[in-house]
Amino acid sequence: IVLCKSWFVLEATHGWGLAAAVELLACVAGGDSSAIQKFLEAKSADTTQTSIHKEETTQTRIVLADIEQAQQLVADCTGTHCADPDEVHLAILTLRMWLAYAAHMDPHAADSIHDQSSFTKVPALSALAICSIHLHHARTRRVHCTSDLRARVHRALLADPHTTPLWEMLFACTASRGSELTHARLVATVLAAHPADTLPDVRMLAVYFALRKSVNHNYASRVRYLLRRATRNGSSQSLYMWMAYIAFELKFGTTGRAKRVLLAALRVCPWAKSLYLLALGGQLASEFSAQESQALVRAMVRAGIRTRLSLACITTLSA
Repeated sequence: IVLCKSWFVLEATHGWGLAAAVELLACVAGGDSSAIQKFLEAKSADTTQTSIHKEETTQTRIVLADIEQAQQLVADCTGTHCADPDEVHLAILTLRMWLAYAAHMDPHAADSIHDQSSFTKVPALSALAICSIHLHHARTRRVHCTSDLRARVHRALLADPHTTPLWEMLFACTASRGSELTHARLVATVLAAHPADTLPDVRMLAVYFALRKSVNHNYASRVRYLLRRATRNGSSQSLYMWMAYIAFELKFGTTGRAKRVLLAALRVCPWAKSLYLLALGGQLASEFSAQESQALVRAMVRAGIRTRLSLACITTLSA
């Protein structure tokens, strides 16, 4: 049932379409391997239409008998004892929601099943499943008002902000003019709902949205503030955060600030080879005196970091 769920969702969202996914599940429910083989051969031969064109006629192509047969398969698996009941329970819930949607072509039919479900082991996964149905409906039915999807994704992100596909869904359902302000507000809401310094990945999203508007020094100050928060005011060991901070200062030509940020990064990330190379031979090399460069080389030796330098560079550092 877990494999059937994965195959069903794959075909419904990225393959032959929802009608084909329902028909496939009905073939599996029949237990006839020859029927499955004939179905696959027929679908493989039909390569002239795209999935989008197929979805436009889904309402007339979905067979009610196929839905009933697929629903019976799911019902037979309900209550089955297995080694991983949570995975099976999630697969059954996902298939029930998709089949309810296929029967009515209305995501609210799937909502009712999701809201009545008692599956709370991994709420982010069940939220991801119902949000996928809403996103599929919005794309295939050309629905421009996606408030239901945004609300669902918003609630799911407040509960589990580290689920990357949910952020992707958010961007997909609000990819319109002025949507960056909506994204930035949601990021701020998510950050406010969690303890400070626990969401570095989300903080970088906040930096990204502010950076898109950094056309003057007012926005630059805002970006710097967010970068300081992302690096936890100098205590973060995330090299990605520090490199983003340094790159921002270099973009604005404030090499003095970039040097100070790099030195702060070295205090908490003395193992980061890329930071030493940026100071010794990169864009910030001119900001360091000979004595400072020699001190950095000694720090690299103490940290056990190895690198290849040209003979001219070695002569300069040892002078």
